[in-house]
Amino acid sequence: MRVGALDYLACPDTGAPLRLEVQHQEDGHVLEGVLVNVYDATRRYPIRRGVPRFVETEQLPQAQRDTIETFTYKWSRIPDYAHAQTTKNSREAWYCERFGFKRGDPDVRDFLRTARLVLEAGTGTGVDTDLLARNCGALVFGVDISQAIDLAYARLHHHERIVLLQADIGRLPFRPDTFDVVSCDQVLHHTPDPPAYYKHLVRVLHPGGRMLLYVYRIKGPLREFADDYLRAMLTQAPLEQCLDFSERMTRFGHALSQLQATVAIADDIPELGIKRGVYDIQRLVYDHVVKCFWNKDYDFITNTMINFDWYRPQHAFRYSEADIRAWSTAAGLAILHIDVSPSGISTIMQKRSAQEHPQRGAG
Repeated sequence: MRVGALDYLACPDTGAPLRLEVQHQEDGHVLEGVLVNVYDATRRYPIRRGVPRFVETEQLPQAQRDTIETFTYKWSRIPDYAHAQTTKNSREAWYCERFGFKRGDPDVRDFLRTARLVLEAGTGTGVDTDLLARNCGALVFGVDISQAIDLAYARLHHHERIVLLQADIGRLPFRPDTFDVVSCDQVLHHTPDPPAYYKHLVRVLHPGGRMLLYVYRIKGPLREFADDYLRAMLTQAPLEQCLDFSERMTRFGHALSQLQATVAIADDIPELGIKRGVYDIQRLVYDHVVKCFWNKDYDFITNTMINFDWYRPQHAFRYSEADIRAWSTAAGLAILHIDVSPSGISTIMQKRSAQEHPQRGAG
């Protein structure tokens, strides 16, 4: 952790300022130390291997620990996902497409031009943290609850404007109204209570600030039935069993893609959530029947881990567009952009000022 980051941190439980006790420091990085609540010295948060630790995972509920362990395992298997050029271009193109950045990096730079402080909530190995930091002059905080934060730190600690923390989105170590931009991409749906965790993100967003959010979308009844049926088994099964199943589903998705076949559906079938049109066979099965992810730009293990991170986590909630619009309205955020795909809902929201949303200041 860079010493200057202390100015922006707060006790996650009380909001009080923190003081820094340095035990080992190199080249401006605090590698070992403690952050201490200035008003209550019993609230202490260690810095280990350069990363402040605001969460002890062994103290969390079992379902949340199981979800964290799933993603710790996933990132240990594919630590270079979207960092290596073979996957980076595809991953970043998908990010930009969903959030309406049609020109890629230039549009991301325009979006972040006035930002001074940026939060990426759920940084994983630092893929989006890197994307955001290289396209702005802001100080970028990356937060993750899993051990993947150590992979992100090993890759990004040299960056002057990136600060990485191990913390829970439900207990963020920041004061209210801190960030100009908050990005939470493909993470919120894996928390124990996404609507409540969303409010924690809104809390740290500055009035006028913008949030980029992606959550899983509720799908048609065949896919929802298959998801519920399979996840009920696989979230409780030994890891090896879920991994074996994910490998088989990956081979199934690959086999379907090799058909290079399409089907024309002449009529809307709203009962199944299917609209008329021409569909690639693999995408039709994947979007509407059962998750069998396959992307030809990724190797077998990467495709397998993407299937695995759907079937294995205890927490994997799905929402409708109406749900997300209701969240934003209740929290006083205006929707600037929304993209609804078969897989998920990508949204850019802006937090209204107190003048625009006076009831938020009442009481």
